[in-house]
Amino acid sequence: MDNQQQKNFPNKKKIVVFIRTLKSGGAERQSILLAKALKEKYETYLVVLFGSEADNKNINYINNQRIDVIFLKGNFIKRIYKFIKFLNKKKIGIIFAFLAGNNFYGAIAGKISHVDYIIGGIRNSRIFFFKFLIQRLLHNHVFQYTIFNNLHGKKELSLKGFNRNKIAVIPNCFELSIAPIKRLAKKRLKIISVGRFVEQKDYLTSIKAIRFLIDNHNSNYKINYTIIGYGKLEKQIRTWIKENDLSEIVNLVINPDDIYEYYKSSDIFLMTSIFEGLPNSIMEAMSYSLPIVATDVGDINQLVKDSVNGYLTKIGDYKDIADKLNILIESYEKRIGFGEKSYQILKKNYSFEIFQKRYLEFIEALSRK
Repeated sequence: MDNQQQKNFPNKKKIVVFIRTLKSGGAERQSILLAKALKEKYETYLVVLFGSEADNKNINYINNQRIDVIFLKGNFIKRIYKFIKFLNKKKIGIIFAFLAGNNFYGAIAGKISHVDYIIGGIRNSRIFFFKFLIQRLLHNHVFQYTIFNNLHGKKELSLKGFNRNKIAVIPNCFELSIAPIKRLAKKRLKIISVGRFVEQKDYLTSIKAIRFLIDNHNSNYKINYTIIGYGKLEKQIRTWIKENDLSEIVNLVINPDDIYEYYKSSDIFLMTSIFEGLPNSIMEAMSYSLPIVATDVGDINQLVKDSVNGYLTKIGDYKDIADKLNILIESYEKRIGFGEKSYQILKKNYSFEIFQKRYLEFIEALSRK
């Protein structure tokens, strides 16, 4: 930044990216990538509200990329106090908050510390009632802007009272670190889903789809289905697996260290969510050249082009999901062709460089306000 820019932009060159935890998850990953993207030009800090909750993969990446990270610890009041003290000490000019809790506490700390720009973050196309009321209040009356990672969310929430003029849309990104994969033909195929064990992901539908697939499609292929994640519905998902007599076919894996090996060894990616923003797990699957079967919610249709790199289905339609899975199971050519397209779409539209450029342009536009 030259001297003239510094004169016009005295505090905004000091930035905090504020995230709840560094557990395994899409928002957590995107917050790290944002800190990496901004640190090349601005003095940037990644601040973690619950500093003791972190995934080793994320910590290793942060260390390798030399990202300045602040872990807030102690009781909750002490964490917020330390955050306010840090903002004042460093004279932070911008806070980018990523999730609902960060939006709320970032707004409080930012206002007390007289931060110039408090930027909220919304990662889904649907917000439940209590959070919705708080997020709308913060967006309309506290934040200068809220960044959505999906167009569908902007459309839906604008109709529900969010000030459209204060919404910016910047999609997630994905760092491609491997070459395209062309899998060999085989008779035992692996289907994979990745996501938190919560109602939003609707794993009951995916399990019912696998049951319907086995019962109604006489295939020469054998399948295994692996669900990877963690969360409050773990016990319930295990019950659904047993109730559908799928214990020998469906496997539940809890937050593994080698998740990318699961993507690499799989053949089809499945997502049955009832709402989404722009899901990071689909991007991960696309980076491993996987064909996708997913519900048409949020901005998934920006990633999955129907009959190009996968298939889009209606929410809860387990029979259609099973039918689409069967098409891919029966056709090696489609699996490989769709997988190649997945990789190409991701590389063309969601690179780290595009993501970085969009955020830098957003910040530079603030300096002209």
